[in-house]
Order: sequence, then structure tokens, then C-alpha cells
Amino acid sequence: MTAVQFLQHPRCMSAAIGVALCIFSGCDSSGKQNAATTAVSDQVVVYCSVDRMFAEPLLDAFSKETGIEVNARFDTEAGKTTGLVNKLLAERSQPRADVWWSSEVFGTIELANAGVLASYRPATAEGIPARFVDPQGRWTAFGMRGRVLAFDPKRTKRVDAPTAWADLSKPEYRGRVAMADPRFGTTRGHFSAMLSEWGEASFEEFLKSMKSNAVVRADGNSHAVLLLAQGRVDFAATDTDDVIVARQRGDSIDAVYPDMSSPNGRTMLPGTLWIPCSVALVNGARNETAAKRLIDYIASARMEEALYASESHNVPVREALRRELGIDDVRAADVDYVKAAAALRQSGAMIDRVDPFRRE
Repeated sequence: MTAVQFLQHPRCMSAAIGVALCIFSGCDSSGKQNAATTAVSDQVVVYCSVDRMFAEPLLDAFSKETGIEVNARFDTEAGKTTGLVNKLLAERSQPRADVWWSSEVFGTIELANAGVLASYRPATAEGIPARFVDPQGRWTAFGMRGRVLAFDPKRTKRVDAPTAWADLSKPEYRGRVAMADPRFGTTRGHFSAMLSEWGEASFEEFLKSMKSNAVVRADGNSHAVLLLAQGRVDFAATDTDDVIVARQRGDSIDAVYPDMSSPNGRTMLPGTLWIPCSVALVNGARNETAAKRLIDYIASARMEEALYASESHNVPVREALRRELGIDDVRAADVDYVKAAAALRQSGAMIDRVDPFRRE
């Protein structure tokens, strides 16, 4: 089954949720209880931009299994990831967090380059490809979500949906698309990847075309999907997990995976953007021993399997695990995450200057 096919077959989800609950509670794939880990009386502070509904059960399972108390601070939807990134930057001289668990990788790379993250290579990271691991050991990435354009199949035919992100500039999509503020969350990384891969001229052209095409700015991915469900737009730029959650609540929703090729075909980049989660040890962590145990837990293949089985349905970066789970093809664009992270500030400045959105 491909990642696209999973989105098109929601009946797979009920079985997946059962698998996730088994993994959360410490079962192996056969359903048998794993040997209990020796309890440790300790605590760890984690800043987490993964949606609480997905992350909290996993953190609770870690506490139950290890006896380590987890004090988690979650981000808001509107300021997704960026709020906690800025908090970590502000606290770098006196860190309060021990672990950073992000729903994306771009801000994590930014933190690593600012000296906020320490080097730690999880013992459980075997099988993760090199492009998802910092050469200096400051972060490890896993569990990807795809950037998609959602639509209501009752109102819009799949063949009428854009096939590339650059197509949003076409006149037939004027006023029909909602997108989260690209200064936050996965949309921030998405836009910085466009800039880093396309170059400044093509990226600015795209921003200006968005403005002339009256793209609606939403207060986050889930709000973009809500605008779609309400019939106020025909397409919502979002992540795969938001599509799955919307379908679970009964929305009529489907999605396409647009290519990352630039406007006018100047840069050919087939496949869409897949954004992994990431985890890292905070430099100067006060609870370093417990933090490393949590990082080992989060970076493990078991966690990737649990995230795939959850309603978030993150696709593993481990190729062997994808084969085991029957995921045949994710059509990932060959995006350089490090290069994209280096473009975050410039992308934000260009977005501020062009102001490419219509407010909703």
C-alpha cells in the first residue's frame, strides 16, 4: 500500500489504532507484553511541537515503562513549532527543557546551528538513513508527514486539483485555496524549501502570484482544513495527519501530493515534500540521563511503528520498516533539509515583504 492509498482507504484506520495502543502499552508485534524495564525515579522536561493528541499517549507509555516522570510543554496551533523554537533560543543560557521533540526538522536544524542542542546519538537509531541524522549528532529525524492539498471529492474532481505547488498561481485556482501562515510550523519549512531549491527569483514570483490569486491565510493547518470542510475554499494546503483526522471525524476529504517543481519549470523537482519529526538533547540539560533515555525511546523503530499506527500516520524513514508495513512509495522530492533550514530567515523576510495572503 502506498501512502496515498492509505489516505484513500480510511477503514484501515480502525485496525491501525488497535496496533498503536498495543505498541503504546509496551507490546511487541505479536501482542505479548515486553519484559518490564527497571523503574527509575526521575523526571525529564520535554518541549514538544507534535500535536498533543498524538504525542501524549507515547510519553505516558514511556513514563509507565520506565518510571521517569515526563513534564511536557506543548505548542499552540497558530504558532506551531516557532513559538517553542524561540523559547529554546531565549533560554539557551539557562535551559529549562531537557529534550526537544519537534513535528518538523527545519527549526531543529536552526536550533542546532545556534548552539541550543547537544550532541547525542541515540542507541536505537539503527536503520535511519544518513540524510535524517545530523553528522554532528545534534538531532535525529524520523516519522514523516507529507505536504498535501486537501479537497472535498463531493465538490471537486481529483483531475481538477493542482499537480504542483507552483500551480497555485494559475487563474483557475484564484480565491479557492487556504494555507497556514508560512512563518510557522510545517508551512514555514515548506516555503523555506521552495526558496532553497528554486532560488530567490522564482520564489518571489511564486509569492506575488499567491497574492494576486487571493490565497487565503489560515490560522494553522487544521484551520485550513476547517475552511475546506465549511465550503469556504476548495483546497487546503496541509499535512497528511490533518487529512486523516478530518476523515475520522466524518469530513468528506481527499488529498493530492503536488510536485515541488518551480514556477515555469525552471527547477524540476518531482515528488512532494515529506517532513520528518525530529528529536534532540538540549545543551545544558539538567536531567541528562533521563533525557537520553527518552530520546532513545522516541528515536526507536518501535516509535516509528507507533506513529504510523496512530491517527497521525507518520510514514517511517526506515526503509526496512516501510517494507515491513507495506508502504511501497512515498514519492518524496529530493529536498536538502539543511539547505532549507538555512533559508528560514530569508523566506520569512520575503513573506513579510510581499504579504502574499488574503485574510479570512
